[in-house]
Amino acid sequence: MRLPNFFIIGAPKCGTTSLARWLAEHPRIFMSPIKEPHFYSTDLANGSVTSRRRYERLFREAGDEHLAVGEASTWYLYSREAVPTIEREYSHALYIVLTRDPKEMAHSLYHHNRRVLHEDQPSFQLAWGQQGQRSAGNSIPRSCREPAFLQYREVCSLGSQLERLYQQVSAERILHVPLSRLQHDPGRAYQHVQDFLGVTDDRRSTFPPANEARGHRSATIQKLLRIGGRARLALGINRGLGLGHFNERPRPKEALSDAFVDELARSFAAERRRLDALTRVSG
Repeated sequence: MRLPNFFIIGAPKCGTTSLARWLAEHPRIFMSPIKEPHFYSTDLANGSVTSRRRYERLFREAGDEHLAVGEASTWYLYSREAVPTIEREYSHALYIVLTRDPKEMAHSLYHHNRRVLHEDQPSFQLAWGQQGQRSAGNSIPRSCREPAFLQYREVCSLGSQLERLYQQVSAERILHVPLSRLQHDPGRAYQHVQDFLGVTDDRRSTFPPANEARGHRSATIQKLLRIGGRARLALGINRGLGLGHFNERPRPKEALSDAFVDELARSFAAERRRLDALTRVSG
């Protein structure tokens, strides 16, 4: 058994699922069979793996042939506890961060929250307007495990979060990949990731995206699937049967009004400037 030497730490709705799936198929890379264990984000109520023994067992099949051993937990970047704890345990760990335009991320995160039953507001604009109430502990859906997930402005402040990461970790151990780069030239971005991890090119030629916009057909079935998923993880079963796909359906994002788009742009203007500056620095 080997333990992780790299972490995909975020951000949500920024292409982490696609990248993790591609890397998992590389013969010299081992990825945790649970994509988001969130073992180190102890300040958030979203850990699917909470015991040390269970976490280490995720990597029991990693062998000498695997030069890079990793996991992908998208809320580690947002968490205040994850990176400092990882640094204490793995002082030479590598970090991969994927980002996107904050206002686009916020809109996608709202739809993700709707799909997984964290969010009950019927539109993103209404959910955005609830942030003040929710920060005071009000209007939190009963099915939301972590109220912080509903603070779209704070969660999507990627510039500030990336700045904090660079304050905690030396720049040569961080690879920043904007989602636009992953989408427009996935081959080149993937090669950059392989070089960063120190593995040879596996000559991947197809780069299928994951997590297209979708919703659930039945909220009741979705609740039952969530309960079943938690029970499965509690029993130490890492992989499910894929039953969730039968309750999914394509669901395009709703169109936002021009006024609301302008409001989002103003709200995220400073974060966008920070993110753009860090993107230029990281190449």
